[in-house]
Amino acid sequence: MANENLACEWHPQTNKIEEVESISIDRHFNDTGLKVESDRYHLVWGAFCPWATPVKIELSLLGLDNQISSSNVDSLRRQGRGADWFYHADGAVDQILKTTKLSESYEKTQPGYTGKAGVPTLIDLNNGEVVSNNFDTLTNEFAENWQTQVTNGIDLSPKDIREEVHVLDQVIVEKIAQAPGKILQVSSQDEYNQLANDFFDTLAELNQRLETRKYLFGDRLTQSDVRLFVSLVRFDIVYYYQNKLSAKRLIDFVNLWEYAKRLYQIPAFKQNTDFDAIFDHFYRIDESEVETFERVVPFGIDLAKWEEA
Repeated sequence: MANENLACEWHPQTNKIEEVESISIDRHFNDTGLKVESDRYHLVWGAFCPWATPVKIELSLLGLDNQISSSNVDSLRRQGRGADWFYHADGAVDQILKTTKLSESYEKTQPGYTGKAGVPTLIDLNNGEVVSNNFDTLTNEFAENWQTQVTNGIDLSPKDIREEVHVLDQVIVEKIAQAPGKILQVSSQDEYNQLANDFFDTLAELNQRLETRKYLFGDRLTQSDVRLFVSLVRFDIVYYYQNKLSAKRLIDFVNLWEYAKRLYQIPAFKQNTDFDAIFDHFYRIDESEVETFERVVPFGIDLAKWEEA
């Protein structure tokens, strides 16, 4: 993951939202001039995006959302306005950034930039420039370098198991989180079969791991749980249908399903899970009328089951 920058982006050629590489801006805190300090940074995220949502969940879990402000971009693309993310459906200005779309921050960072602007993106309010848009860096940095700012006692990357957490993080990203996006780009049955097998084999291993554990590392909630949760939320309602990951559903993995619901009851997870935004992003795609079958939201998806104790 260190050299990859994954974001939720739109491909006009296929009219589909895909998770693809975008320009990489990857500064770390405690670099020259980049200090850990309150009220200096602003997170731009999207409740629809499986790469941006973990960052926002972490901020909420750690209580850092009192020190780092955030803006949630609109989940639908705007017609005739290119591949960009707008802060409001009517094109209104974001009250903190004083811009209407995410690309304006990239332009400030790199004048003349015309490429993609992806979420998550962390912006320095001192100059309006992008600090980082690397999901892996941001989740690690907030869990580790910002621990001195955390006052609620939560530690998502404890030093005594940090290496183990990072190893499991990468398994989750490579075998589960990246699988749906990679499947959309396969050119053979064998490629699809390999990705799907890895996806379900990894879920089966994690299901077994959770047979006697509350979280992936026992009673300790870590960033591995955050990373896994966002994929589990999207599994039955998107990946099962759109990415042909249909051998089983999440509810068929008994331990994983109970675990996912247990996490959902934690306010930081629940408050940052927006099913409507997910449906809009993955199915409707843009603000235009739905006129093709691929943009129809599957019928009968039961969301009430997430509220079960």
